Amino acid sequence: MKKDSKGNIDRRQFIGTGLMAAAALTIVPRRVLGRGFLAPSDMITIGFIGTGKQSRYLVTEFVRRARVIAGCDVYAAKLDRFKSITEELHEKAGLPTKGFKSYVDFRELLANKEIDAVVIATPDHWHAINVIEAAKAGKDVYCEKPYSHGIREGRLMVKAIEKHGRINQTGNMQRSWKNFRNACRLVRAGYIGEVKEIKVCVGPPPKRYDLPPEPLPANLNWELWIGPAEYNEFNAELAPPLERDIYPNWRNYSEYGAGMTADWGAHMFDLAQWALGKDAGGPIAVYPPGKDHKHLTFIYDSGTTMTHEDFGRGNAVRFIGTEGVIDISREFFESMPGKLVAHEFTDKDAKLYESDDHYQNWLDCIKSRKQPVSTAEIGHRTATVCFLANIAYELKRPLFWNPAKEEFIHDHEANSLRTTHVRKPWSLHLD
Repeated sequence: MKKDSKGNIDRRQFIGTGLMAAAALTIVPRRVLGRGFLAPSDMITIGFIGTGKQSRYLVTEFVRRARVIAGCDVYAAKLDRFKSITEELHEKAGLPTKGFKSYVDFRELLANKEIDAVVIATPDHWHAINVIEAAKAGKDVYCEKPYSHGIREGRLMVKAIEKHGRINQTGNMQRSWKNFRNACRLVRAGYIGEVKEIKVCVGPPPKRYDLPPEPLPANLNWELWIGPAEYNEFNAELAPPLERDIYPNWRNYSEYGAGMTADWGAHMFDLAQWALGKDAGGPIAVYPPGKDHKHLTFIYDSGTTMTHEDFGRGNAVRFIGTEGVIDISREFFESMPGKLVAHEFTDKDAKLYESDDHYQNWLDCIKSRKQPVSTAEIGHRTATVCFLANIAYELKRPLFWNPAKEEFIHDHEANSLRTTHVRKPWSLHLD
């Protein structure tokens, strides 16, 4: 193992060794160690790619467990605000407040050898290039959902993570919430009988960009904001100023996001995939609304149907079985019969990955090199379900899908929509 001039073992090498993997099994939780924090020299170092509203939330989670030493954003005002927030959080946590590095180009952040891992919270159209380049740079990855912006891109992201041996956590954090895990476990263990139908309530698919041009802010690099996506002139709905503290609406336009079918669907369709044991698969057909189907309808090989419909409970999922029903959202967990929600699981019941802290799970897995609760494969497969819905909405006809080959059956037009626009000079090369 490489040592520096003073004979000290390189910290980043040490994190990745088998010795650390073994030691991670016996690490005492931080909450029982004095003030509750590891020494700064023992903490994983993180860089943020994208420093907008979601990153401002995520940094509050990670500063308690790691050192956030860098950030990158094409909007200078947002990056400056993120830097100030991060330094304040470090000070409150008793961590070093100096040395935060600011970047405009994410590739320069990835070249920083002091960074162990990155959090990617950019618009969807950037995810694939961000993840692939991070993996090539030897960084572990936390990537916000939806994982990708297209089916082919998602598969390339998975390949990059696997090829370079990186630990990837997708931001499907509901997999680390007890109620969601228990709901899926009840379904998987057969407590509502055979699953006949699943209803998923999330918002609509995206539309083509149709906003008028507006004056470009002086501190925004619009060319880098667009990056690999189809070029359109600036409008503040895509990149709002600091005083508009909202989640930006780029997610509603197909050039940059995938609509609410993916933005919330990446959470709610994800529950269906988990409950049905389809983390490495997906549905085999999708029908758009029409005379035969009132709502967009997926068919799984088990015969289970899944509809995209508003059943009056907000962003939620309803599992309907031959012996019961489960409704689950962030606001409620209900069942019929009612006793199911209080079920005490035993070793005889089907088991699901148990994580009660999405962020700590990723950091622990970086040290142990074990897989986290929402891997690149899981993120990709869930995003694929969302994209299948969007493609069916666009083409307005039934589509038949081969989950193993990740292609539509005898449908050139639909297959052409598996990928999204990548504007030169950007590319998705894995080498």
